[in-house]
This record gives sequence, structure tokens and C-alpha cells, in this order.
Amino acid sequence: MRRLFIIAASLLWGAALSAQQALIPGTGIVSPEINADNTVTFRYYNPKAITVQVGGDFLPTERITFTMDGRERSWDAPGKADLVEKDGLWTYTTAPLEGELYSYTLYVDGQKMMDPSNIYQNRDIATWTNIFTLSAEKGDKGWYYQVNDVPHGNVSKIWYDSPALGMQRRMTVYTPAGYEKNTRTRYPVLYLLHGSGGDEDAWSDLGRAVQILDNLIAEGKAEPMILVMPNGVYFNQAAPGVAVNMFQPTMSNSRSQSTVEIENSFPDIIRYIESNYRVRKDRNSRAVAGLSMGGRQSAALSRKYPDMFGYVGLFSGVVPPAVDAEGCDKALDAVFAENPKLYWIACGKTDAIMKNSLLLKEYCEEKGYPVSFYESEGGHIWRNWREYLTIFAQKIFR
Repeated sequence: MRRLFIIAASLLWGAALSAQQALIPGTGIVSPEINADNTVTFRYYNPKAITVQVGGDFLPTERITFTMDGRERSWDAPGKADLVEKDGLWTYTTAPLEGELYSYTLYVDGQKMMDPSNIYQNRDIATWTNIFTLSAEKGDKGWYYQVNDVPHGNVSKIWYDSPALGMQRRMTVYTPAGYEKNTRTRYPVLYLLHGSGGDEDAWSDLGRAVQILDNLIAEGKAEPMILVMPNGVYFNQAAPGVAVNMFQPTMSNSRSQSTVEIENSFPDIIRYIESNYRVRKDRNSRAVAGLSMGGRQSAALSRKYPDMFGYVGLFSGVVPPAVDAEGCDKALDAVFAENPKLYWIACGKTDAIMKNSLLLKEYCEEKGYPVSFYESEGGHIWRNWREYLTIFAQKIFR
């Protein structure tokens, strides 16, 4: 009996040690460290490494060219900087940075890896990066992208039936602070669409849409609204890991570029939202916006249903005018025949989408349509899309 007790106690002790192994303190290395002058220091300990670099969107970009769907494309990629080694500890300190959410990864002897001292990570399609938020002062971009001491809305992951696509699908829904208490209040809705290879988590994770709306609403800069972030890849149910099938997300998939299926199935989303949430159901209480592929989908949705959305936002993604023999794009003309309260186009100066964005802008101006155009620095990057959402959210439902 005593022997059995000793064995049982040993097994329990071993299990306890195993369960606690993740709690054993690490090396104590702080990385990244945001310094008082808004520089940021990265640290990595590896006395056997030959080279260590950090690649991040706080560094000058590098133009890369690649082939996708049989077409040659080019984008701005994060630059790299060398860490300097002393006694096995590699370090690099940036120049002073502006308020922003930044992403980065380490490269150890050429191999990409996560920073082992930073638990904060995000997934963009199939790529993981570390992240950190820097805010130099209240009201800068970093402040809007971080969690602040303001009233917070709630986020739900919702499964809904899509008869048009013949499947159950998942979307992310944000309700503003006070939604549960203000039971007599009905809210406007912004439908926000992600880009190629993304999913219903993209805008809430990488886009910081929840923090942006919490902070804007708390400051009175945006109207309290419901935010709906659906999955825009029509043949996927949901994000990786929560769909029925296990799949590897990819940006290079020509099927995902089609807008027709999303156009035809989007009423399923609106029907669910307007049946299950306290929303205003008039056209001027609906907005649609999206980035890249989601921008094209937003443009296509506004053309297919010109009387459905009072506000349209195209972030680095447009459908250029399809001009007929009479010099008209009848679908686009039908959009402006409904007098949208806002048709807003935004694009970065070095974005490959700028050419089509300008074509759309010029067509609208020639026709005398009231279009707003916003040009930012940089290219096809999340830094721009977060900024665009921050601006667009302040312009709608006013």
C-alpha cells in the first residue's frame, strides 16, 4: 500500500511539474523595448548565431516583384536591419518612431523566426509576425490602435446560414459600448470587407477595427455603429482552424478574386444582421467599405445594389470604369443616380492600385459625380488601411 502511495505521489508530482513548465521564468530579455525618446530596442540572445536581422514596417521599404495568377506584380515589402552582437546578445535600436502599430520578424542566419521575448503576434493570411503599438501622444495613430481606458464594445463570432452559397458561414460582429443597455436605440451598420487571402478575423486583428471604433466613439468623433466583418472568400466557411475543413490560406487564388458570388450572397448577411440586431434599415444607415479585394467587392456591391448603401469606401481596391460606346459606365452611373452621401476612394502613392483609382476618380469628376479622394504615403499595406478606416469611420452616419 505504501509503495502504491509513493508511486501515485510521484506521478502527481511529475504531472504538476509538467503542467507548470510553461511558468518557468525565461531569460529576462526585454524585446521590443519602447524607450523614452520613442526609439525601440530589439534584443535576441544567441551566442552561436552568425547574423541576426530584424525586418519590420518601421524600416525603409524594399520593392519586390513576384508572379501571382500568371501576372507580374510588385509591392513594398518591409526593410531589414542588422542587429549587433556583444557577449551573445544581439541588439538593434530604431530611430524615433511615430505613433503606430508595427509588425516585425527576426532573421537568424537567414532563417525567419518570431521574437521569443514578445508574446504579441498576428497572422496575415498564412504569415505570422510579432507586433507592438507605440503611442507618442494621445490622439496619434498608435493611440487609436491600442486599448485605452474608454467604454468598450463587444465582439462576437457569428455563424449564419447562406442559402446563396449553400453553407454555414462565419462573421465577426462588433456592437458599440452601451448596445446591451440602450435597448430602444437602433444603430447604423458598417459592412467592412477584408483583402485577398484574409478572413473574418483580419480587420479585428490586423486592422484594429475594434480599438479604432471604441476610441473614436468614446471621443465623439464617430457615431455609435455596428461593425460587420464577414468572410469575403466565398468558398471558405470561416478562418483557418474554425472551418469544417483544414486549409492553408493563400493570397494567390484566382477564384477568390471573383466578386459575383459575394454580390449574390451578400443579402444573406444583411438579412441576418437586420433580423438579429437592433439596426436602422434605411439606405443611409448602411455603409460598405473594404481593402484591396474587399474594395473591389464594395464597389461591385454598390453597383449591383445601388439603392442599398448610402456610404461606399474603397481602400486600395476599385472596379475601374467599364465605359461603353457612349462613354458611360451604366452600373456606376446608377450608383450616383441614387445620390450616395459619400463615395470615398483612398490609395497610397506607391500602390499598384493607384492607376485604377485615378481612372475611377477622373471618370466621376468628368461626370460631375461627388467623389472624395484621399492619397496617402506608402503602398498596399495595413498601415494605410488602418488609417483609411479611422478617417472613413468619422465621415459616415453624420
